[in-house]
Amino acid sequence: MRVQASESGVSLDGRLGEADDDSGRQLFVPTPLGGDTYLIKAYGKSNNHPASDEPTCWQVLNPGTSAPLTVEGAVCDQAKPAQRFTITAKGKGVYAISNSSAYLQFSSTRGLIMEELGDAPLRTTFRFVDNGPARRPAGG
Repeated sequence: MRVQASESGVSLDGRLGEADDDSGRQLFVPTPLGGDTYLIKAYGKSNNHPASDEPTCWQVLNPGTSAPLTVEGAVCDQAKPAQRFTITAKGKGVYAISNSSAYLQFSSTRGLIMEELGDAPLRTTFRFVDNGPARRPAGG
């Protein structure tokens, strides 16, 4: 959940965004890769994919145009740098999420995007809701 949002939550439905309802995948499991680096797995249903025990992982997408970097769902592969996210504490229960030098930020015109900050301040932080242990997929 974005700290600066009043009611919406983070949802992955093809692209990472915010939703005021239960649409998209909203159960996220940060899976440690070492240090403060994680593979962020998304479970649940989405409009693009039926409910499944198989997770979809966050992956930074660079459209290669003037469009911003975004986060989209992809088949999990911890070897892909675009799926390796850093989660950094920024206060009690508040975290920044980044990939390489780009931070997950909210834009009023583009929604959730990945943005290099340069000299700009970090504007967007997140809280995590602990829903208990993640359920293992069948046969896993």
